[in-house]
Formats: sequence, structure tokens, C-alpha cells
Amino acid sequence: MAPRRRSNTGFIGVRLRPAGHFAAEITAGGTRVWLGTFYTKEAAARAYDVAAWRFGRPRHEMNFPEVRSLTEAQSLSTEPLLRSQGEARRYRSGQRRIDTTEADEQFMAQWRRDHPGAVEAERAFWKEKQTYRRERRAGKRQRRAEYEAEYAKGEASTWGENDERWLWHLSSTASEDTPSEDEDFDF
Repeated sequence: MAPRRRSNTGFIGVRLRPAGHFAAEITAGGTRVWLGTFYTKEAAARAYDVAAWRFGRPRHEMNFPEVRSLTEAQSLSTEPLLRSQGEARRYRSGQRRIDTTEADEQFMAQWRRDHPGAVEAERAFWKEKQTYRRERRAGKRQRRAEYEAEYAKGEASTWGENDERWLWHLSSTASEDTPSEDEDFDF
């Protein structure tokens, strides 16, 4: 089976670097993890698949879905090209992140199996919070629509009740409407 084509390199998680090498990255737990720089895009795609297997990703999210296990994926992958100590340090840091994320995901999977009631309670909490937010947004939209309708009729103002502009407006209009002492008005 041919690998799935995704980006300009044709593989998920692989990008071309300016020097002509290929970098592999994966997102795990909201963090982008650098997997290394490789001579070929296929090697970078295989490194991505090894990390995807370690994170328990479904096979449709891998570059080579015909690979059946983590050990098979590891046997097909190659070590990244590490040209400097900085790249080696970055690679080791990425591998530590992968190990930590993998352990976290395994722990959380075990915790979910051991505490199904807590999982349901959390789902109920988030559903209730989502409903509350939707109702609050709907109320804000309704109040905004009512205000805009009043404003269009001329019954509402954009100035608040204690806005200083009211004092300025009232004092300036009062002086214009009130006749001065030397003016004669016919009533």
C-alpha cells in the first residue's frame, strides 16, 4: 500500500528544511515534539510513525498504515541525522517528552478504566458548563438585540448612567435653551 500524501513532502509530520534535509515532528499533549532531521522524507515519515505508535494513535493517522506494530515500525526506522551537539540535545529532549507523554497517556488510560464514575462526572461537569456558557451567550445576544432595537428607536443611549458626558451635554444644552438676562422673549 502506498503511503498517504499529506503535506508538500507528502507525509504527515514531515517538512523540508532549507538545507534540503527533512524534519519530523509530532504533536503530543498540546506540545510539538521534534523527532529529528533525516536525509530522506521516507525516513522522517517512519520516525513520525514510531512516535505515533508509541502514543497509541490510530493507523489512519500514520504515514504507513500497513505497518502492524510498534516493533515493526521501530525496525524500519533509522536514526536521525545529528550534525551538532545542539541537535543531539534537542533530539534527546524530544525523546524525553515522548517518554513522559507516553507514560502520562498510559496512566490516564488506566485511571479511566479504574474510575469510570469520575470520568462520567467530569463529562457531566463539562456538559453543564457548556450549557451554561451557551445560555449566557444567548442572553447577552438577546440583551444586545433589545438594546440595539431601543437605540434605533431613539429610546436608548450609548452613554452609561454615570457617564461624565451627560453632565457636559446637559450643561451645554441648558445654556443654549435658557435665555440670558439681556435677551427679550415674547411669550
